[in-house]
Amino acid sequence: MLKKYVISGDIIEVYEYSQYCTGKGGAHRTTSKSEDIEQSLKNYANTNQRRRDTVRRLACSNFNAQYDKFFTLTFADNKTDVKECNYLFKKFMQKLKYKLKIDIKYLAVIEFQKRGAVHYHVLSNIPYIPQNELQELWGNGFVYINAISHVDNIGAYIVKYMTKDNTDERLQGLKAYLYSRNLRKSEQYINHNLKEFDKLESKIKEKYNFNSDNLVYESEFDTELLGSCDYKQYNLKRKKE
Repeated sequence: MLKKYVISGDIIEVYEYSQYCTGKGGAHRTTSKSEDIEQSLKNYANTNQRRRDTVRRLACSNFNAQYDKFFTLTFADNKTDVKECNYLFKKFMQKLKYKLKIDIKYLAVIEFQKRGAVHYHVLSNIPYIPQNELQELWGNGFVYINAISHVDNIGAYIVKYMTKDNTDERLQGLKAYLYSRNLRKSEQYINHNLKEFDKLESKIKEKYNFNSDNLVYESEFDTELLGSCDYKQYNLKRKKE
């Protein structure tokens, strides 16, 4: 059996595959060997689903709904060229960084309005800034700031704005999300050595103290390479009554 843990902030994902790919080395944070397994798994996943998983994990690993900001950037003009819009977005983030004089973290996803215009939904660690000042810095349209203090899974919150249409050609060959280089990645552990992994698994459970009370989602699905998969997701911010 192949088992994998993906830890993104308060969200812990556990994958248990029925088949095991042999390999050398002990269980540890993902290295080149485990990345090979990870890549093999991804090759059998949908591209759009991989994007959504990446965004969800980056959000959970780097942002806190209690302190960070979530806002939407729109274009007054009907701009539909994703490359042009991405250029304008990056210029905006540069101006914002210059104004605030801080190391800004951000994660943005692209969504299309009904008229086809691009707009961005952005998570960022920026401090309070008046909406009119933020909009003036943006300079391309409107800015809407959303309250997210009630959100206990910030990753699931932002991915709901990403397209679910796997045939949408507007993002083919382009990134569906933009992010700063200073974001942390999830911790990933895969059992190359079953005995060593048992010890590591005990430490993971002890450190994060999660159990069935924190279980928020589970499913089973088949993979061509590794057989059936039992998937469980835990949220440390939730606990059954």
